[in-house]
Amino acid sequence: MITRADSHVISAQTKAKLQMFWQPIKYLIIDEMSMLSKLFLACLSHNIAVGKMAEGGTASPHSFGGISVIMCSDFHQFPPVVVASTEALYFPSSTQRTSTHAQLGCAIYEEFQMVVVLTEQLRVVDIIWRDFLAHLRMGRVQQHHVAMLHQLVLTMPKISLPDSSTAPWADVCLVTPRHGVHHMWNHAAVRKHARCHGGLVFQCMAEDTIKGQPPMLAQRCAIATWWSKGDSQGHRQQSDLPDMVELDIGCSIMVTQNVETDLNITNGACGTMIDIILHADKLPLTITNGIIFLHHLPAFLLVILQRM
Repeated sequence: MITRADSHVISAQTKAKLQMFWQPIKYLIIDEMSMLSKLFLACLSHNIAVGKMAEGGTASPHSFGGISVIMCSDFHQFPPVVVASTEALYFPSSTQRTSTHAQLGCAIYEEFQMVVVLTEQLRVVDIIWRDFLAHLRMGRVQQHHVAMLHQLVLTMPKISLPDSSTAPWADVCLVTPRHGVHHMWNHAAVRKHARCHGGLVFQCMAEDTIKGQPPMLAQRCAIATWWSKGDSQGHRQQSDLPDMVELDIGCSIMVTQNVETDLNITNGACGTMIDIILHADKLPLTITNGIIFLHHLPAFLLVILQRM
């Protein structure tokens, strides 16, 4: 029974998009609820309520515009992102130290009265790993669990490395929070795909220009300094983009930024590159050891995204 009064003006265009998207929606499932903050929950409820408004009508008196909301996972996972620990949903709110919106988010969270505890785990089927996870959750890891983990460290002595040319290791994906590691992985994966499928690797260098001209040395230094420190609000604009990207027709790709949410071209979307359309001013191409260096970025890439 909680709504949030407008704290900012929503443009007519944004309101129309919200209503177009949310009008047919009846259920919302939120995964990894431990990462939600009270402020985010209040903003989410407000935006959905705006989206559920009829044209010319008023907002619903119910949180989330009256739709049914299911939150999944537990609070033993990651904490809320880029906010204080007190922003966690379960943390009590204080009228003296908590913002109005955070108090509203806390009140919305307290509206959830039904809790369903799932006792059967279906994702992990390995008995040894399930036993380890069960002990880890309770903080009761045993010595044989530690010994098992040591067997998974590739740099440990007497470890037999998996054969990356045979199943199931031939098509594995790497999950890592380190940009340097995933850049090296992508570098090796593109070359492996080209080698196994008889393809060519296209190297694309970043093109920094100022008024259509390559920047001078002093300008390059200024750009690098600005990227490292961020803008006046402290935001970094480079987003850890590499200076060089390697492509191969037929290789797998992953979208790492939200490009067009209405078309599901969002962070985490995966697909296969089927063609590379080169720049109209392409110079004669030379091939060196199976690698083509492009003097200009491609005009566009053709990618088939996997639809879930």
